[in-house]
Amino acid sequence: MKNKPSKKMRQEDGGGLRQRILEHSGELTRQQRVIADYLLNHLSEAPFLSILEISEATGTSEATVVRFAQRIGYSGYARLKMALVETLREERALQVPGTAAPQGQDIHKDALAAVARLAVHNIGRTVEELDRTQFRDAATALFRGDHIFTFGLGISAHLADLAAYLFTEHGLRANSLGTRYTSPREQLATLRATDVVLAFSFPPYSRDTLEVLQEAGQRGVTTVAITDRATAPAVALATHPLLVSAQGMTFTSTTAAVDVLLNALIVEIGSHHKDEAVEALSRINRILDQGSNVVDGE
Repeated sequence: MKNKPSKKMRQEDGGGLRQRILEHSGELTRQQRVIADYLLNHLSEAPFLSILEISEATGTSEATVVRFAQRIGYSGYARLKMALVETLREERALQVPGTAAPQGQDIHKDALAAVARLAVHNIGRTVEELDRTQFRDAATALFRGDHIFTFGLGISAHLADLAAYLFTEHGLRANSLGTRYTSPREQLATLRATDVVLAFSFPPYSRDTLEVLQEAGQRGVTTVAITDRATAPAVALATHPLLVSAQGMTFTSTTAAVDVLLNALIVEIGSHHKDEAVEALSRINRILDQGSNVVDGE
Protein backbone atom coordinates (compact mmCIF):
# COMPACT_ATOMS: atom_id res chain seq x y z
CA MET A 1 0.00 0.00 0.00
CA LYS A 2 1.50 3.32 -1.04
CA ASN A 3 1.90 6.10 1.48
CA LYS A 4 -0.46 9.00 0.89
CA PRO A 5 1.14 12.43 0.52
CA SER A 6 0.81 14.59 3.58
CA LYS A 7 -1.72 17.40 3.73
CA LYS A 8 1.13 19.91 3.67
CA MET A 9 2.63 18.33 0.54
CA ARG A 10 -0.75 18.30 -1.22
CA GLN A 11 -1.17 21.98 -0.40
CA GLU A 12 2.27 22.80 -1.77
CA ASP A 13 1.60 20.85 -4.97
CA GLY A 14 -1.65 22.69 -5.61
CA GLY A 15 -1.54 25.47 -8.19
CA GLY A 16 1.19 26.22 -10.71
CA LEU A 17 4.09 28.54 -10.01
CA ARG A 18 2.78 31.34 -12.24
CA GLN A 19 -0.65 31.08 -10.63
CA ARG A 20 0.83 31.25 -7.13
CA ILE A 21 2.89 34.34 -7.98
CA LEU A 22 -0.20 35.99 -9.47
CA GLU A 23 -2.33 35.17 -6.43
CA HIS A 24 0.27 36.51 -3.99
CA SER A 25 1.56 39.42 -6.08
CA GLY A 26 -0.04 41.99 -3.78
CA GLU A 27 1.75 40.50 -0.77
CA LEU A 28 5.26 40.50 -2.26
CA THR A 29 7.87 43.01 -1.19
CA ARG A 30 9.85 44.90 -3.81
CA GLN A 31 12.78 42.49 -3.53
CA GLN A 32 10.46 39.49 -3.71
CA ARG A 33 8.89 40.87 -6.90
CA VAL A 34 12.39 41.12 -8.39
CA ILE A 35 12.92 37.43 -7.58
CA ALA A 36 9.57 36.47 -9.11
CA ASP A 37 10.33 38.36 -12.33
CA TYR A 38 13.79 36.83 -12.57
CA LEU A 39 12.57 33.25 -12.12
CA LEU A 40 9.83 33.58 -14.72
CA ASN A 41 12.09 35.38 -17.20
CA HIS A 42 14.84 32.78 -16.84
CA LEU A 43 12.70 29.69 -16.52
CA SER A 44 14.91 27.45 -18.68
CA GLU A 45 17.88 27.85 -16.32
CA ALA A 46 16.29 28.71 -12.96
CA PRO A 47 15.68 25.07 -11.90
CA PHE A 48 19.43 24.46 -12.15
CA LEU A 49 20.55 27.50 -10.16
CA SER A 50 21.56 27.39 -6.52
CA ILE A 51 19.94 29.70 -4.00
CA LEU A 52 23.24 31.59 -3.89
CA GLU A 53 23.17 32.27 -7.64
CA ILE A 54 19.55 33.43 -7.57
CA SER A 55 20.22 35.78 -4.66
CA GLU A 56 23.22 37.28 -6.44
CA ALA A 57 21.44 37.54 -9.80
CA THR A 58 18.56 39.42 -8.18
CA GLY A 59 20.62 41.52 -5.78
CA THR A 60 18.90 39.99 -2.76
CA SER A 61 19.92 37.68 0.07
CA GLU A 62 19.48 33.92 0.40
CA ALA A 63 17.07 34.56 3.28
CA THR A 64 14.95 36.77 1.00
CA VAL A 65 14.75 33.97 -1.59
CA VAL A 66 13.55 31.57 1.12
CA ARG A 67 10.99 34.11 2.37
CA PHE A 68 9.77 34.58 -1.20
CA ALA A 69 9.23 30.82 -1.54
CA GLN A 70 7.33 30.75 1.74
CA ARG A 71 5.28 33.83 0.84
CA ILE A 72 3.86 32.09 -2.25
CA GLY A 73 3.05 28.93 -0.32
CA TYR A 74 6.12 26.66 -0.40
CA SER A 75 7.92 25.36 2.68
CA GLY A 76 11.28 26.51 1.38
CA TYR A 77 13.62 26.80 -1.58
CA ALA A 78 13.74 23.05 -2.27
CA ARG A 79 9.98 22.93 -2.88
CA LEU A 80 10.16 26.08 -4.99
CA LYS A 81 12.86 24.46 -7.13
CA MET A 82 10.62 21.42 -7.69
CA ALA A 83 7.84 23.75 -8.81
CA LEU A 84 10.23 25.44 -11.25
CA VAL A 85 11.07 22.08 -12.78
CA GLU A 86 7.40 21.19 -13.22
CA THR A 87 6.62 24.60 -14.74
CA LEU A 88 9.50 24.25 -17.20
CA ARG A 89 8.41 20.71 -18.13
CA GLU A 90 4.81 21.78 -18.73
CA GLU A 91 5.76 24.81 -20.84
CA ARG A 92 8.20 22.82 -22.95
CA ALA A 93 5.48 20.24 -23.59
CA LEU A 94 3.28 23.02 -24.95
CA GLN A 95 6.06 24.51 -27.08
CA VAL A 96 5.59 24.09 -30.83
CA PRO A 97 8.28 21.70 -32.21
CA GLY A 98 11.03 23.53 -34.07
CA THR A 99 10.44 26.88 -32.41
CA ALA A 100 13.19 28.49 -30.39
CA ALA A 101 12.94 29.37 -26.76
CA PRO A 102 12.44 33.07 -25.98
CA GLN A 103 15.61 35.13 -26.25
CA GLY A 104 17.54 35.31 -23.00
CA GLN A 105 16.19 32.10 -21.49
CA ASP A 106 18.74 29.64 -22.91
CA ILE A 107 21.85 31.07 -21.32
CA HIS A 108 24.94 28.91 -21.79
CA LYS A 109 26.80 28.61 -18.52
CA ASP A 110 30.22 27.47 -17.43
CA ALA A 111 28.91 24.56 -15.38
CA LEU A 112 32.32 23.62 -14.02
CA ALA A 113 33.01 27.12 -12.71
CA ALA A 114 29.50 27.46 -11.29
CA VAL A 115 29.67 24.18 -9.38
CA ALA A 116 33.17 24.94 -8.10
CA ARG A 117 32.05 28.38 -6.95
CA LEU A 118 29.11 26.89 -5.08
CA ALA A 119 31.41 24.34 -3.42
CA VAL A 120 33.69 27.14 -2.23
CA HIS A 121 30.64 28.99 -0.90
CA ASN A 122 29.44 25.90 1.00
CA ILE A 123 32.86 25.34 2.52
CA GLY A 124 33.26 28.98 3.50
CA ARG A 125 29.82 29.14 5.07
CA THR A 126 30.45 25.93 7.03
CA VAL A 127 33.81 27.15 8.34
CA GLU A 128 32.24 30.46 9.37
CA GLU A 129 29.15 29.07 11.08
CA LEU A 130 30.20 25.73 12.58
CA ASP A 131 30.34 25.95 16.37
CA ARG A 132 33.94 25.15 17.37
CA THR A 133 32.97 23.80 20.78
CA GLN A 134 30.54 21.35 19.20
CA PHE A 135 33.21 20.40 16.67
CA ARG A 136 35.83 19.66 19.36
CA ASP A 137 33.30 17.79 21.51
CA ALA A 138 32.35 15.60 18.54
CA ALA A 139 36.01 14.88 17.76
CA THR A 140 36.65 13.90 21.38
CA ALA A 141 33.61 11.63 21.44
CA LEU A 142 34.70 9.88 18.24
CA PHE A 143 38.20 9.27 19.62
CA ARG A 144 36.97 7.97 22.95
CA GLY A 145 34.49 5.53 21.41
CA ASP A 146 35.48 1.88 21.46
CA HIS A 147 34.03 1.47 17.98
CA ILE A 148 32.54 3.97 15.53
CA PHE A 149 29.56 2.87 13.47
CA THR A 150 28.73 5.14 10.54
CA PHE A 151 25.45 5.20 8.66
CA GLY A 152 23.62 6.99 5.87
CA LEU A 153 21.38 6.30 2.91
CA GLY A 154 21.50 7.67 -0.62
CA ILE A 155 24.45 10.00 -1.06
CA SER A 156 24.95 9.77 2.70
CA ALA A 157 25.84 6.07 2.32
CA HIS A 158 28.95 7.08 0.39
CA LEU A 159 29.82 9.60 3.10
CA ALA A 160 29.41 6.90 5.77
CA ASP A 161 31.82 4.63 3.87
CA LEU A 162 34.30 7.49 3.47
CA ALA A 163 34.15 8.34 7.17
CA ALA A 164 34.72 4.71 8.21
CA TYR A 165 37.70 4.50 5.84
CA LEU A 166 39.28 7.72 7.13
CA PHE A 167 38.85 6.74 10.78
CA THR A 168 40.30 3.27 10.18
CA GLU A 169 43.30 4.70 8.33
CA HIS A 170 44.03 6.88 11.34
CA GLY A 171 43.86 4.22 14.03
CA LEU A 172 40.20 4.25 15.06
CA ARG A 173 38.02 1.15 14.99
CA ALA A 174 35.25 1.98 12.56
CA ASN A 175 32.95 0.47 9.98
CA SER A 176 29.83 1.55 8.13
CA LEU A 177 26.51 -0.17 8.76
CA GLY A 178 25.27 -2.05 5.70
CA THR A 179 22.03 -1.41 3.85
CA ARG A 180 21.28 -5.08 3.11
CA TYR A 181 19.23 -5.64 6.24
CA THR A 182 15.45 -5.35 6.51
CA SER A 183 16.10 -2.61 9.04
CA PRO A 184 19.49 -0.98 9.70
CA ARG A 185 18.66 -1.14 13.40
CA GLU A 186 19.25 -4.92 13.33
CA GLN A 187 22.98 -4.22 13.18
CA LEU A 188 22.75 -2.29 16.44
CA ALA A 189 21.88 -5.45 18.39
CA THR A 190 25.47 -5.76 19.65
CA LEU A 191 25.99 -2.04 20.18
CA ARG A 192 27.74 -1.19 23.45
CA ALA A 193 27.35 1.93 25.54
CA THR A 194 31.00 2.76 24.88
CA ASP A 195 30.53 2.81 21.08
CA VAL A 196 29.70 5.85 18.96
CA VAL A 197 27.25 6.18 16.07
CA LEU A 198 27.97 8.74 13.34
CA ALA A 199 25.03 9.39 11.03
CA PHE A 200 24.75 11.50 7.89
CA SER A 201 21.34 13.01 7.19
CA PHE A 202 20.54 15.24 4.22
CA PRO A 203 17.30 16.01 2.34
CA PRO A 204 15.23 14.05 1.69
CA TYR A 205 15.77 12.93 5.29
CA SER A 206 15.63 9.15 5.68
CA ARG A 207 13.42 7.70 8.39
CA ASP A 208 15.86 4.77 8.75
CA THR A 209 18.71 7.14 9.62
CA LEU A 210 16.60 8.86 12.26
CA GLU A 211 15.60 5.51 13.74
CA VAL A 212 19.27 4.49 13.99
CA LEU A 213 20.01 7.68 15.93
CA GLN A 214 16.95 7.19 18.12
CA GLU A 215 17.79 3.55 18.88
CA ALA A 216 21.38 4.42 19.78
CA GLY A 217 20.27 7.31 21.97
CA GLN A 218 17.76 5.17 23.85
CA ARG A 219 20.56 2.73 24.66
CA GLY A 220 22.79 5.46 26.05
CA VAL A 221 25.19 5.47 23.10
CA THR A 222 26.88 8.74 22.08
CA THR A 223 25.74 9.91 18.64
CA VAL A 224 27.14 12.39 16.16
CA ALA A 225 24.98 13.66 13.29
CA ILE A 226 26.25 15.58 10.29
CA THR A 227 23.34 17.37 8.66
CA ASP A 228 22.49 20.56 6.80
CA ARG A 229 20.42 22.78 9.08
CA ALA A 230 19.50 23.48 12.69
CA THR A 231 15.91 22.40 12.06
CA ALA A 232 16.87 19.05 10.50
CA PRO A 233 15.24 16.12 12.36
CA ALA A 234 18.60 14.51 13.17
CA VAL A 235 19.65 17.49 15.30
CA ALA A 236 17.18 16.72 18.09
CA LEU A 237 18.28 13.06 18.17
CA ALA A 238 22.06 13.51 18.24
CA THR A 239 24.38 14.07 21.18
CA HIS A 240 26.68 16.11 18.95
CA PRO A 241 25.03 17.65 15.85
CA LEU A 242 27.38 19.20 13.29
CA LEU A 243 25.90 21.48 10.65
CA VAL A 244 27.33 21.91 7.16
CA SER A 245 26.19 23.87 4.13
CA ALA A 246 25.25 21.41 1.38
CA GLN A 247 23.44 23.53 -1.19
CA GLY A 248 23.41 21.95 -4.64
CA MET A 249 22.57 23.14 -8.13
CA THR A 250 20.36 20.09 -8.63
CA PHE A 251 18.25 18.13 -6.14
CA THR A 252 21.19 16.26 -4.63
CA SER A 253 23.05 17.70 -1.67
CA THR A 254 26.68 18.48 -2.39
CA THR A 255 29.45 16.97 -0.28
CA ALA A 256 32.38 19.39 -0.54
CA ALA A 257 31.84 20.86 2.93
CA VAL A 258 31.26 17.39 4.41
CA ASP A 259 34.60 16.21 3.00
CA VAL A 260 36.33 19.19 4.63
CA LEU A 261 34.58 18.51 7.95
CA LEU A 262 35.54 14.82 7.97
CA ASN A 263 39.18 15.61 7.27
CA ALA A 264 39.12 18.34 9.91
CA LEU A 265 37.81 15.83 12.47
CA ILE A 266 40.68 13.50 11.58
CA VAL A 267 43.22 16.30 11.97
CA GLU A 268 41.66 17.40 15.28
CA ILE A 269 41.79 13.84 16.63
CA GLY A 270 45.31 13.27 15.36
CA SER A 271 46.64 16.53 16.82
CA HIS A 272 45.61 15.48 20.32
CA HIS A 273 46.36 11.76 19.99
CA LYS A 274 49.45 11.67 17.78
CA ASP A 275 50.96 8.51 19.25
CA GLU A 276 47.92 6.36 18.44
CA ALA A 277 47.56 7.87 14.96
CA VAL A 278 51.24 7.40 14.10
CA GLU A 279 51.22 3.81 15.33
CA ALA A 280 48.16 3.02 13.21
CA LEU A 281 49.70 4.59 10.10
CA SER A 282 52.89 2.65 10.70
CA ARG A 283 51.00 -0.64 10.89
CA ILE A 284 49.05 0.18 7.72
CA ASN A 285 52.28 1.01 5.86
CA ARG A 286 53.79 -2.34 6.91
CA ILE A 287 50.69 -4.17 5.70
CA LEU A 288 50.81 -2.46 2.32
CA ASP A 289 54.54 -3.10 1.93
CA GLN A 290 54.24 -6.78 2.81
CA GLY A 291 51.21 -7.41 0.64
CA SER A 292 52.59 -5.66 -2.45
CA ASN A 293 49.14 -4.18 -3.00
CA VAL A 294 50.42 -0.86 -4.26
CA VAL A 295 52.35 0.04 -7.38
CA ASP A 296 55.19 2.54 -7.22
CA GLY A 297 54.48 5.23 -9.80
CA GLU A 298 58.09 6.34 -10.09
